[in-house]
Amino acid sequence: MSAPQGQYGADPPPYPAQQQPYPGQQQPYPGQTYPGQPYPQQPYPGQQYPPQSYPPGQQFVVVQQNSQVAPNTNTVLAWIACCCFFWPVGLFAVIKARKAETAIAQGRMSDASRYGEEAKKLAIAAIIINVVLAVLGVMLYFVVPLVAVAAGY
Repeated sequence: MSAPQGQYGADPPPYPAQQQPYPGQQQPYPGQTYPGQPYPQQPYPGQQYPPQSYPPGQQFVVVQQNSQVAPNTNTVLAWIACCCFFWPVGLFAVIKARKAETAIAQGRMSDASRYGEEAKKLAIAAIIINVVLAVLGVMLYFVVPLVAVAAGY
């Protein structure tokens, strides 16, 4: 909502008349109330740089990224074995999987493959140990009382 004229003080003075353009300056377009730009249009900054050139006889070293496919680190299997199964062995599987990831980051693919396989074996061992312990626990829970009842204890 605009305020009525003169409510907050005196009306501002009118703007001064615009100057006439200098000789050689482009004329403003019709309806333009400010003088045109006195300098020619500057080129895009990226166009000002000359193309990059190298001195003759300079040697180039091209470094290629390793194009080998990274081996499987079995990180997910190791974490599942650690969190859901026998955690003491699963923890070693997680450590081996982490070593595999570090070896991949350093470009040592053969070491990474070896660490990944060790992580997989440890994770499988953790799962097997947990299953064996669960079977033994169930047997002890159900079989020992049955044997005790049968023996008359």
